[in-house]
Amino acid sequence: MAADDEKLERLTDLILVLLRTPRPLSLEEIVREVPGYPDAHDAYRQAFERDKRLLREEGIFVTKEAIDGPEQFGYRIDPAGYFLPDLALSPEEQAALNLAVAAVDLTAAGGGDALRKLGVRELAETRPIASLGAPIGLDRLYQAIASKAEVRFTYLGEPRTVSPWRLRFAGGHWYLAGWSKERDAGRNFRVDRIEGKVSMGSPGSASFPEGAAVRLDLPDEPWTPAGETLDAEALRVVISPVHAWRVAAEVGSDRVVERHENGAITVEIETSAWPLARSWILSFLEEAEVVSPKAARDDLVAWVEAVRDQPRRGGDEPTLEEIEESQSSGEPSTSSATGAQQRLRRLLAMLSWLADVGSAPTADVAERFSMTPDEVIAELELAACCGVPPYSPGELMDIIVDADVVEARLPELARPRQLTASEGVALAAAARMILSMPGSDDAGPLARALDRLEGALGDRMAVEVDIPNPPLLGELQKAVDGRRQLEVEYLAASTDELTTRVIDPLLLAVIEGRWYLVAECQRAGARRTFRADLFKSVRDVGSQPEGLETPAVPDAPFTPTAEADLVFVKVDPEARWIADSIPSVARRFEEDGGATVAIAVAGRRWFERVLLQAGAGASVIAPRELLDVGRHAAERVLRRYQPTV
Repeated sequence: MAADDEKLERLTDLILVLLRTPRPLSLEEIVREVPGYPDAHDAYRQAFERDKRLLREEGIFVTKEAIDGPEQFGYRIDPAGYFLPDLALSPEEQAALNLAVAAVDLTAAGGGDALRKLGVRELAETRPIASLGAPIGLDRLYQAIASKAEVRFTYLGEPRTVSPWRLRFAGGHWYLAGWSKERDAGRNFRVDRIEGKVSMGSPGSASFPEGAAVRLDLPDEPWTPAGETLDAEALRVVISPVHAWRVAAEVGSDRVVERHENGAITVEIETSAWPLARSWILSFLEEAEVVSPKAARDDLVAWVEAVRDQPRRGGDEPTLEEIEESQSSGEPSTSSATGAQQRLRRLLAMLSWLADVGSAPTADVAERFSMTPDEVIAELELAACCGVPPYSPGELMDIIVDADVVEARLPELARPRQLTASEGVALAAAARMILSMPGSDDAGPLARALDRLEGALGDRMAVEVDIPNPPLLGELQKAVDGRRQLEVEYLAASTDELTTRVIDPLLLAVIEGRWYLVAECQRAGARRTFRADLFKSVRDVGSQPEGLETPAVPDAPFTPTAEADLVFVKVDPEARWIADSIPSVARRFEEDGGATVAIAVAGRRWFERVLLQAGAGASVIAPRELLDVGRHAAERVLRRYQPTV
């Protein structure tokens, strides 16, 4: 028998033995009753500890209890923690969760399986309107929050031990807030920047000092070095007419302290993180100017002067093939589950489902669990050999499987198993995403279902979803629902040009943390994707033409065309956020902690923003004709700060 088969059979037997036992079993008893453990004491203890750790990662907790006898401690699985409690969801609450999961894609996070455990049989066919993604380790962090367990991981090259507090989706990324043991302070971590595997401690191992401040207001970013933040102070910034309308909507009219005759505005904002404020101001290029305080103005000027004055770094042009080859071979694997662990996860899901339905065509089981019929037969034949001592036919799982049909009588598993961490985060994130939309009912069936679910699982408010709703979102949604044609004023991000055009809105969706509208554009003569917050005005001008099909949610807001320039950028360690945060064709991490990034640039203004926000830590190295893009953008910004005569 293959090693994975032996481990899978041992794990399955272990679960059944510890779940059925009326009292805690000593390790010696477990090894005697569960086949497959080594003979030597040290070897079987190590194997058992590995098995416990693996089960804990799957949301199955083996409790340790004091017993009489030389071993002093015994083990079992508490059925109350293994099986899902009856949440008594009403049909309306089940339907609301069903629609939420159908509308929010978390990339194989298990929302559909979670709904089936909650009693939903026919899943909604609603087209997704949001894609939140599920980076490696997100489910483990969610599980750790629910079980109040400490986590350990590597972040930006440094080992970290963290008591996790909350997960938040904001700005297109997932963040973890927690108490960092190394910093003895609350810290935020971007989940997709966690390197390697997230290790989880025992339930209850997380701890927070009394009065500890753990917040998820502003994510920490690599370009914000410790000690650079200022005390909270007021910044005054002049915004040019082309951006004034949307900045006023973003910061609030109460922060507009002056309206100029030419349409510009002066806003006053308070910040305790100047680098983040500087990055926001530079996103407007020469269309914004810091007025006060003088220290902030001088710092921004010096930052931009450094971009203007940086030496050219052009030389031998790298090739895309070189970067792609090093990327595939040089980055560590992020896989967090062994073969046996993945098979156990799938087998437990199959057994729980079969315990509920009793029998099903083998082909249907294979399709449901993304397997071939032969794989279904092999896995269930192995499961049929599992049970409890003395492993006689009456003590083995009652499973009959052949090429046509699977039959199972598993009363001991008929209750649905506790939601896995990935299933829990899928439900919570989907529900919170829908509840964040305009017009949602905070006391309606979805909110009630989520409150009941989180309360039962011990992870109330473990997940936040923050999707800013643009002012005209409601009007755009009406146009999509009613198939209405709109005349719009739209600020093109690639050119900073306010344009007037006629569009046929087809789909509103959240992509990378923002609302986007997919529409047929008469000005472009093609289908385009628009940022919903960049519409200045919309006006209904009639019905859409017949026959326009609703598109699928795009994987990304913009797909580079053949006309886009392939640009290679060298970034120093302090600007490495470019490699992680912006869409890139390929990237290669360098020995000095920096990176070389290949970027498809279709909009010059967008690329100028990236270079100025990165400062002197990023420079174009190819193609030659674009080496001075950052320098020219810096010169335009600096002209804004020259004294007037």
